[in-house]
Amino acid sequence: MKIGVPQSVRGQLILLLLGCLLVAQMLSISYFLHDKNRQLLDYRAFDAVERLLTTAKLLKTLPTTDWDMILKTPSEWGMQFTISQAAPQVRDELQLSGDLAILLKNKFGLSLGNGFILAAAESGKRSQMTDHAEKPGRRLVLLASIMLDDGRWLTARDVLRLPKPWTWQLLATFFATVSIVVAVVWIIVAKITTPLLHLSNAADNLGRSKKLEPISSSGPSELRKLTHAFNDMAERLTRLLNERARMLAAIGHDLKSPITAMRLRIELLEDGDSKDRLGVCLDEIQELVDGALSLSRGNDTTEPEVVFKLEDLMDELVGDLSVAGGDITLVNPHRFFIYGRRAALKRALRNVVENALRYGHRARIFIRPAMADVCLLIDDDGPGVPEADRTRIFNPFVRLEESRSRDTGGSGLGLSLAKSIIDAHQGKIRYEEADSGGARAVIILPRLLDHADAA
Repeated sequence: MKIGVPQSVRGQLILLLLGCLLVAQMLSISYFLHDKNRQLLDYRAFDAVERLLTTAKLLKTLPTTDWDMILKTPSEWGMQFTISQAAPQVRDELQLSGDLAILLKNKFGLSLGNGFILAAAESGKRSQMTDHAEKPGRRLVLLASIMLDDGRWLTARDVLRLPKPWTWQLLATFFATVSIVVAVVWIIVAKITTPLLHLSNAADNLGRSKKLEPISSSGPSELRKLTHAFNDMAERLTRLLNERARMLAAIGHDLKSPITAMRLRIELLEDGDSKDRLGVCLDEIQELVDGALSLSRGNDTTEPEVVFKLEDLMDELVGDLSVAGGDITLVNPHRFFIYGRRAALKRALRNVVENALRYGHRARIFIRPAMADVCLLIDDDGPGVPEADRTRIFNPFVRLEESRSRDTGGSGLGLSLAKSIIDAHQGKIRYEEADSGGARAVIILPRLLDHADAA
């Protein structure tokens, strides 16, 4: 299973924070452990030197026969003391911190060299000394050696365990920090993304002939300012669209009177070619006026939104067009439930199917599921729609003259009206080439999954 980058602002921000926290915590813990190990090493080194000097002074006051008893006496930390003829061989000289070097110099008058050795080396072997040294972790052998008056060397050997790089306490601290930060960020980002989601929904509904209520402003000042600007823009656009619709309705209403008067005057003319041509011209004018009025209204209707079966709607549409003489076939209809304005959607689908019958002579309709949507394919046997015109064909008054005869009729508004209604139902429509070489109208509409499952 492929895991991708989250697409939401909340998911991406939390992922970024987790990455930054992980890097920051690793650096912080590494510095903390290094500093803690440095302090522990300095403390144990100072303790070893102090015990070494104390033991050396004690040996001076005792006869040589008692030295073995003193050297074999276990110390508090399990430190071992030995006496050798030569200086001990060390692999890595200990790098003293500035504070420890000053402390040894001031208190004991010691510095590396001149009969004093202080060294540390990693140990891969387990100690045989005490239970404390047997615990797991990074093991370090600490050697402090000083030359006695007789030329021999007194050496104190200590084994200490440094903390592991990761312990359950550190991991628990890390996960607790991450949990708190993620919870806080989740709440804060929700206060930002929720208004953005409302803006997105409102922008999607704008222009779909849905009543758009002003969005309440919330969140940071920038979001509140954006919300106010969107509300003002939506109000201006809605007012502009309403004024355009009223203007077109008034023009259409005013044109009806002169058109009716012209029809009456034509009826008074004698029968002939001129009378027939004038009648055709008036029919075209009437068709253009009716189409423009329908397009201006778009999906602006008082029809309520309901849940209906797409199969029943298509059966009615196919029956109506078949009675009118259309060669239309509905292939493998499936039962899908749609929520919307049934009559408006039927009008949009009728325009697309009639377009296929008019220019393709035959229409075949396929209904298929498509994820959470339903896909309608309407194929015809016509010349098809050129790829360069598959977007332009939905513009008002656009007719593809090179492939559509003017004698077939049509005002070029049917597909524009269909697209307006389908868009209002959160759907999509496009044209592509059919398997038969003709045109294929692809209509995608959202469906109700719960109703479909129940059916």
